[in-house]
Amino acid sequence: MVSRRAFLEGTFITLVLIPVVACSSDSSSDSESGASGCDGVGATSSVIEGHSHTVCVASTDLTNPPAAGRTYTTSVAGGHSHTLALTQAELTAVNAGQSVQVTTSSVGHIHEFVLQKSQASAPPSSPGPYG
Repeated sequence: MVSRRAFLEGTFITLVLIPVVACSSDSSSDSESGASGCDGVGATSSVIEGHSHTVCVASTDLTNPPAAGRTYTTSVAGGHSHTLALTQAELTAVNAGQSVQVTTSSVGHIHEFVLQKSQASAPPSSPGPYG
């Protein structure tokens, strides 16, 4: 027979710790680890006040950038997140393999992101007239 203490400890693990583990495996935790799990261009911000954030710009936004641009929310770090807005022109530039520097919204401080496709995922350049 199980003691009351063993039963309560097992219940605590099942009811409290299992949901915490399950919640930590959602897509937001993937975005906190940088580009892993990102289906487009992922980046990590500058370190300000001892922390940084990550963001993922979806591949569909790069290949078909909305006319109004798109606003993204960063990962949570230090108990907060930021937003950053990219214009249609900036999304197009990133998709073309160019580097775009973006500043986040302020929550007492800002972060800088540099977004650029990796060379492997950048669109191929056309060969020159002799290539």
